[in-house]
Amino acid sequence: MIQLATLLARPLLGKLPLPDAAKGKLAAVSALLNGGSGESWIALGRQQATLPYNGHVRTRNASSEQGTVTQDGKPVGWIQFDWPADQTVDDCVLHRARWRFYRNGLISLEIVAGKDRSGLDATDLIGHAIELRDKSGFLIGVWSGAFLVHKGTDRQVFQTSITDEHQPLKLHFDDIAGDQDGAGFRI
Repeated sequence: MIQLATLLARPLLGKLPLPDAAKGKLAAVSALLNGGSGESWIALGRQQATLPYNGHVRTRNASSEQGTVTQDGKPVGWIQFDWPADQTVDDCVLHRARWRFYRNGLISLEIVAGKDRSGLDATDLIGHAIELRDKSGFLIGVWSGAFLVHKGTDRQVFQTSITDEHQPLKLHFDDIAGDQDGAGFRI
């Protein structure tokens, strides 16, 4: 949530006449919030605020599959949703998005994204959001994640994971629908 607030404030703060000391403090806070990398990103998480999309493309997943893995000698079920086709928003392309939800609360997101040289922005946050629903249509939750992609990048692969103790996900895991809606987006 703090990263989102920082992201929203950056365009406004960049236009204000600030003394150098204040700019240094803002840069330090920004570095702290984004892990010291100097890069902007939206960490994978359950969305609890509206993201400020500059554009988005909503589509249904192309495929889903289920399986199990073994963790500490016990089977852990998972369900995966794939968006393998290009989703284009202005000069940004989300080549692929893949979500995997595990019964134990682990959630993984893989994104393959690119940004051509035609736009004015040197970088964009490119990401994906999934509206996870059960077979009755009940909305279990909305998760999203995004990564900074530089102008002139053809294909870059990103991966992130979290553990979410979201009770509706645990209660409805066995009833997750095979078809899900998602959105490739640009910020």
